[in-house]
Amino acid sequence: MKKTKIDIVYRWVDGSDKKWQTEKDKWYEKINGKAPVYKGAATNERFRDNDELKYSLRSVAECVPWVNHIYIVTGFNQVPKWLNTKHPKITIVPHEAIMPADALPTFNSTAIEMCITNIKNLSEHFIQMPDDVFFNKPVKPSFFYDHLGRAKVSYNAWLHHAKNIDAWLAESDGWTRRLIRAEMKIKELFGKNVFFARPAHGIDPYLKSAWLEYRNHPEMKPLIDKQIYNKFRSEYEFPCWMFCLYAFVTNRAVLYHSRARKYGRHKIINFIYNTLHFRRIRRSNVVCENVVAAKNAIATSTTFCINDGPNNTTEILKQNHDFLEKRFPNKSPFEK
Repeated sequence: MKKTKIDIVYRWVDGSDKKWQTEKDKWYEKINGKAPVYKGAATNERFRDNDELKYSLRSVAECVPWVNHIYIVTGFNQVPKWLNTKHPKITIVPHEAIMPADALPTFNSTAIEMCITNIKNLSEHFIQMPDDVFFNKPVKPSFFYDHLGRAKVSYNAWLHHAKNIDAWLAESDGWTRRLIRAEMKIKELFGKNVFFARPAHGIDPYLKSAWLEYRNHPEMKPLIDKQIYNKFRSEYEFPCWMFCLYAFVTNRAVLYHSRARKYGRHKIINFIYNTLHFRRIRRSNVVCENVVAAKNAIATSTTFCINDGPNNTTEILKQNHDFLEKRFPNKSPFEK
């Protein structure tokens, strides 16, 4: 691919902010008529800020210094205290700058995602990067886009895929249902079967033109316009995975089947598995909650993710933080 601009977009929230927590609970009760009960993906851990963004930006500075610009989408006037907002490559994007005023406040990441292409001056080629994902090795732009400028999208195969879509939907969780419905729409509108793929958790590349084209498709626009007003997630929403699928069926993306690197107690079995599936593992993002258990896998990975979950004790959080500080000890130019 000829030299081109590639931006990074982060979505960030400081879930430890008491004002934010109070506002979120207030709106939940107003909409649902009851106080929130946190469980699964809705737990407060999902919003907890453990300084991941700081270390993720350090990994960007170290491994992808060629990136054109970094946009950090956030709301409620939240800005990381340590962030150098005067750096020429950094732009804070308030929700108000990209979302309709009457859709705010929002606590719905998928609603926010639908508005990402409203970011002023966003490049045609951009990657979405969760703030808990880190580069571990230097990569070139060709890691994300091929020589034709097409997005190189990693996917995992479904562990289970019912031939009867209705049965598959009925037995799936809310997140899976969103993915299935996105794939159903692609099949309905373009006659392409993409039910073999689900998104691999990590860093996803996009083309703004393909995103906008599908976002404004006559069949999709009213659905997405409505979705933007959901203050909390719903299983009937469409995830941005659909934009990867649309780029694929219109020949603006290529899909790469990736497999998760196995690690843990069964070292011999893990070695055999990882050796057999080396080609599919090499682009895979290592995902873990406890870096101590995943340390060896992370050591050979290109990118890795440290999820925060309900099982993360204070000790595990400290271990994760200490690991990141040791792996990325150098202050980046994006810090004060």
